[in-house]
Amino acid sequence: MCRFLLYKSNSPILLADLLTRPAHSIIMQSFNCKLRLDMRRPMNGDGFGIGWFDEPRTQGCIFTSTLPAWSNLNLQRLAEKIKSALVFAHVRATTGDTATSESNCHPWQFGNLMWMHNGNIGGFDRIKRQLQNALSEEIYLSIQGTTDSEHAFALFLNMLDQPRTRVEFTYQELRQAMLDTIAQINEWLDEAGVDETSLMNFAVTDGQTVVCTRYITSCDLDAASLFYSSGSEFKSEADSGQYRMVKANKREDVVVVASEPLTYERSDWLAIPTNTLLVITPKLNVHLYPIRDKYWNPHRRQLTG
Repeated sequence: MCRFLLYKSNSPILLADLLTRPAHSIIMQSFNCKLRLDMRRPMNGDGFGIGWFDEPRTQGCIFTSTLPAWSNLNLQRLAEKIKSALVFAHVRATTGDTATSESNCHPWQFGNLMWMHNGNIGGFDRIKRQLQNALSEEIYLSIQGTTDSEHAFALFLNMLDQPRTRVEFTYQELRQAMLDTIAQINEWLDEAGVDETSLMNFAVTDGQTVVCTRYITSCDLDAASLFYSSGSEFKSEADSGQYRMVKANKREDVVVVASEPLTYERSDWLAIPTNTLLVITPKLNVHLYPIRDKYWNPHRRQLTG
């Protein structure tokens, strides 16, 4: 499985302070992840992608490569120059025998919307045609790759009104479209008789609101790991050079969501409960919503931070 992180703040951060410099940065996670469910393939070396927004209500920018993140010199160079207040980053491990190609690297973009995924849709080949047939012509033609992840994004777009031309959405719209996307995938999987487990840690943003999920089609198993941290500033300490989330006041000026904590300060990170949707509003309020479908289990053992 893959690893991802997202960052939203009131002020821009240098990408290097997220991607390369922290003790357990996403670059480190690309070859030394700690919390992967399937440790038979501990590497996330099948490409990477970063997406960022320069200003609200403008289209973001995406850079992808099929090279492993740890060996891409251009990523190191860009990370030392680019600043953004909203960042998506993803390191990929292929699932479902999909090709290693730039068109299959996360994140993807459609209008102002950006999307990435950690996990897999079990038995996707058995619902792929049905999913494609449900899409509008414009959204179907926008699909460039072959992954279940990009097709899930297309289905999400299909749940929204005018996803190409609108520059912003309410968090309620994005939240509902995400819930509808998961529900529709599950309905098709049930109809096809698929009993393979699906892992759907999705993340989407319109450049202002962020919605992400930690989700598995099981009542008993934990979903792929996902943590969040919030505070006043995410920075390195002058004396030690170690990164941590500074909490100078009660305001939340920074929110980071990551497959694995970027630092070893356990108190900085909270595990998102399995089968939960997280919203970061434009004002940086964080809301957690249980996904109360047939896989919801309030007594499930949860991963701790």
